[in-house]
Amino acid sequence: MNFFEYIKENYPQAIYDGNSFLCFTNLEEELAALKNGVCLKVVEQPTLIKMIGKDTVDFLHRVSTNDVKELKPFTKKNTLFLNEKGRFIAKTTLISVDNEYWVLSDYDSSNRLFSWINKFIIMEDIKTEVISDKFSLLELSGPQADSFAMLLVGDELAKTDAEDFRRFDVDGFTFYLFRNNESNSCHSIKILIDSARLTDFVDHLFKIKSVFDLSLIGKHAQNTFRVEKLIPSFPNEVNVDANPHEVNLICDVCSTKGCYIGQEVIARLDTYDKIQRKLAKVVSSERILDDQKIILDENGEEAGAITTHGVYANSHGYSSLCLMKKKSLSPSNQFHVLIGSRKVPVKVINAD
Repeated sequence: MNFFEYIKENYPQAIYDGNSFLCFTNLEEELAALKNGVCLKVVEQPTLIKMIGKDTVDFLHRVSTNDVKELKPFTKKNTLFLNEKGRFIAKTTLISVDNEYWVLSDYDSSNRLFSWINKFIIMEDIKTEVISDKFSLLELSGPQADSFAMLLVGDELAKTDAEDFRRFDVDGFTFYLFRNNESNSCHSIKILIDSARLTDFVDHLFKIKSVFDLSLIGKHAQNTFRVEKLIPSFPNEVNVDANPHEVNLICDVCSTKGCYIGQEVIARLDTYDKIQRKLAKVVSSERILDDQKIILDENGEEAGAITTHGVYANSHGYSSLCLMKKKSLSPSNQFHVLIGSRKVPVKVINAD
């Protein structure tokens, strides 16, 4: 039984949009688990690229944003790949495994990162291979995530530091585990496992959950959480229209190592305070649909654009993630989105 069949059998109410599961149970339950329990996010085919050859680490150090030259075996580090304009190709985790390196990123059916990496390999001793179909990625998040992971792997979890990439053989399953830390102090635990064992492994996690409130989490709940925590994601905020300064990912850029593709642009933006936009949350009294993106100021001028649309209303309204023009963020400014000819007010928060 594959994962899709497993979900259809065990979660008949799950909503699927042709690419991902929007919801497994209902949005309120999944959000409650994010707040109080442990949530399980499943990516059946993340982007995963294997690179081998004596020039691999020097090449990756030269073309990506972080200092990865001294990456030790079975450790990992976040690094970004940018184009010549300093805009995103991909947000990645670089992993050192024995004598090879794995580049892990979000699912992308176009394999854009793989094509981009190979474009810059000329004479180097490097071989690349897409191994996305060989592994599935799981992410445990929520306040119970660490305790649940300890139930799975035991006391070894306490010995797993932020940079470690650990292999475990537990209950007949072999998998790799590492900690994930976002720039805003949101922590999770990620697991890479053989895709052929994904369904059995997910089923195993639910069988051993004991007292833990374990819940699968769909795209709607994931996005609601991201909006509240200002976490950027591909392709909504991490794309060729944005740079690391704008979406709070400058922490994955090493400012002292000298060269990487896009370095001159990123340094100039910082030095001369030329950063035009910033990530923010906006709240509206009614839901704004996906095709309604442009945020206007009181004069009808474009002030920003919604990147992740809110689907859940709390007591404050519907929250969405957006990129706002910095020059428009005066405390006295009022903003709205046009739905037809009707103005729907939106309030910008978390843009300090």
